[in-house]
Amino acid sequence: MNILLTAIGKRVQLISFLKKNFNIIGVDCSSINPAKHFVDVFFEVPSYQNESYVDALLKICKDTKIDGLIPLFEKEYSLLDRRRKEFHDLGVQVLLSNSFVLNICENKVRTYEFFLEQSIQTPKTWSKSEDVNICDDKSFFIIKPRDGMGSQGVYRAKNKEELNFFSKYVPNSMIQEFIQGTEYTIDVFCDHGGRVVSCVPRERLQVRAGEVSKSITRNHPRIIEEAVQICEKLGGIGPLTLQCIEDSKGDIYWIEINPRFGGGVPLSMEAGIDYGKMIKEWAEGKTVESQMGQFKPNLLMLRYDDAIFIVDNK
Repeated sequence: MNILLTAIGKRVQLISFLKKNFNIIGVDCSSINPAKHFVDVFFEVPSYQNESYVDALLKICKDTKIDGLIPLFEKEYSLLDRRRKEFHDLGVQVLLSNSFVLNICENKVRTYEFFLEQSIQTPKTWSKSEDVNICDDKSFFIIKPRDGMGSQGVYRAKNKEELNFFSKYVPNSMIQEFIQGTEYTIDVFCDHGGRVVSCVPRERLQVRAGEVSKSITRNHPRIIEEAVQICEKLGGIGPLTLQCIEDSKGDIYWIEINPRFGGGVPLSMEAGIDYGKMIKEWAEGKTVESQMGQFKPNLLMLRYDDAIFIVDNK
């Protein structure tokens, strides 16, 4: 089975796991990237901002007989969703949630509103700094872009002056109550009907440049139960990545939902979740066999930098 991955960049670990089950065709808008040396075939494509981007993907799908497309860059999701039928007409299954889910996930204010509507505990959130009522000097707030990715453009403010500054400094910003506690990322996979077939909580021990560098799988029944409820209320398809914080009292606050593979998902794969099998069953239209509870808990991942050395004679 041929699988096309977009925006492969540095996703070497993910590619290495998926190559156990598929022929991986990778694309990126730059040919100078490490992941191209780990895929079976690589194509350089225009940026997602270029109107010819989707056409380039469609041509690659047709020429290389792609069975499934897995997009990895959030900014392209709405483009691909609008033209999903063209991929389907070529026999290509697009592993991406529908427009309803994308609309909620692509804007963190709408995600907050979804949490409120579904009575899901979440930090208080504001659209403007003047709406925030700081009670004392010990209040902390997180300022981040509504459409941000990873931890880019995220700042913590400890007083009104910093709050006002960062709210203006960060484009398209929103403000969130700061919750002190243990952070978790939850890797989820949903079948065609939005049923959760895999759910792995990962405690975030250290984050570097917006991506987790130290993480450990945890068997946390309450987080698993709540994550399943959230995803099935949302109706997501394929990979979803959720984030939450558990405070010192054991209260769980849900922060984000991202309709994609998280950067740390190789840990869930190494812990025993067979994403290759699930993706294959999904792409073939079969009922995806549940792998709930089949991961190894307390598996620690310590990531490090590696390098590829290439002679460039240009």
